Amino acid sequence: MKKSILTIFIVFLSGIAVLQAQQIVKIACVGNSITYGAGIANRDKLSYPAQLQAWLGPGYEVRNFGVSGATMLRKGDRPYWDQPEYKAALSFNPDIIIIKLGTNDSKPQNWKFAGEFGTDCTDMVNTFKELESKPRVLLALPVPVFVPDKWGIRDSIVRDLIIPIIKDVAKNTKCSYIDLYTPLLSYKWAFPDDVHPNSLGAAEMVEQIYRSLFQRDKMHGSGYLNTAILPAPGAECRGASAGWGEGKDWYSEFDEISKIGTDRQVDFVLLGNSITQGWGGEGRGVWSPVPELWDSLFKPLNAANFGISGDRTQNVLWRVQNGEFDKIKPKVVALEIGVNNFQDNSAKEISDGIQLIIKALQKKIPAVKIILFGPLPAGAETRDPNRQKYKQVHEIIHSYSNGKNVFYHNMDGKFINSNGSLVNGLMADDAVHLTAAGYRVWARVMIPEARKLLGK
Repeated sequence: MKKSILTIFIVFLSGIAVLQAQQIVKIACVGNSITYGAGIANRDKLSYPAQLQAWLGPGYEVRNFGVSGATMLRKGDRPYWDQPEYKAALSFNPDIIIIKLGTNDSKPQNWKFAGEFGTDCTDMVNTFKELESKPRVLLALPVPVFVPDKWGIRDSIVRDLIIPIIKDVAKNTKCSYIDLYTPLLSYKWAFPDDVHPNSLGAAEMVEQIYRSLFQRDKMHGSGYLNTAILPAPGAECRGASAGWGEGKDWYSEFDEISKIGTDRQVDFVLLGNSITQGWGGEGRGVWSPVPELWDSLFKPLNAANFGISGDRTQNVLWRVQNGEFDKIKPKVVALEIGVNNFQDNSAKEISDGIQLIIKALQKKIPAVKIILFGPLPAGAETRDPNRQKYKQVHEIIHSYSNGKNVFYHNMDGKFINSNGSLVNGLMADDAVHLTAAGYRVWARVMIPEARKLLGK
């Protein structure tokens, strides 16, 4: 009898495991070198399919089936149809397929078969639709080519001929298309060779793909997408210019931070973007204008610097959820974040992101006390858009303070004169980053509060 009950229990658990496995949504990313991640140093984590995986989380399995040089045209110089990745994508039996081909088809040796592009595209869509999984197929429009001709790839052909055909195929096959052309026209800076995106360009692609997957844009009625609350790793790749050192990217900094606390006690964590990163400190190979302040003020408090240049609220939220906070269990966290969201998000969206970070910290470390700075003062004068966004954010986040475990501090009186101008000498020329003198002013606010909350 006991053996029968045990057998039934094992079968029951197996059924649950099968059900859980069935709930994983499989996404196949079919494409050329842009899908593959050519030119992106850490493509396994920073190509667009890899970033899409990080955005979507464990309920999805995203695979990269990109092939450099591949064409949609069967008679092209490297037909995707003939590549092993095509067969692998079919065998994957995905639930969703994103097809991003067409860039290489614009080359003269390929576009001489222009009359067959629509037929070949239609055939590929239908071939994938006939899979057992009956997948949802999305056709991604090629990204812009930022010069008239590069390696034979011609933007005029992509824009005026290939994109309209892809749109027609999407309509005729009753599948959606993702516009990766128009939204990325202003991102020339993110395409170093004018054809391939760097990791930041790939991140912009992911946002457009995410919006299309979940119909989160103004064209659909299911609601807008607030990227400030969507947990996502950073895509920064600036290396030395971000203060990290040549060849380093966002993940190198996340990994570096994840090691802090494994060999020493950490009671106080500084969490934020480049402004926080500028404090330096043990375990961080980053540039700091005030290393002496770390040694004299922060080291005695068993502090650790978790600032990463370029971070937005969504990146810090991801780090809290996926980092080591629950293991090192800091007693106090100073949170400075939000300015990098100013261009893309409203004050309400940014404030919602900050609120979610606070909740995520409290979930990971229930006893934590949070010193909330939000974004530090920004913008050279009152009418500056950055100053206006800064003011709007603080009008909201001050209410997050409760005097028990969240303690809000507004830095206006320290950095902004009564006439709205910045106090001379405290901020860099960009009116965002701090000078050494600015860090000293910030320390005079932060350190006494940290000492009080730490009981020191």
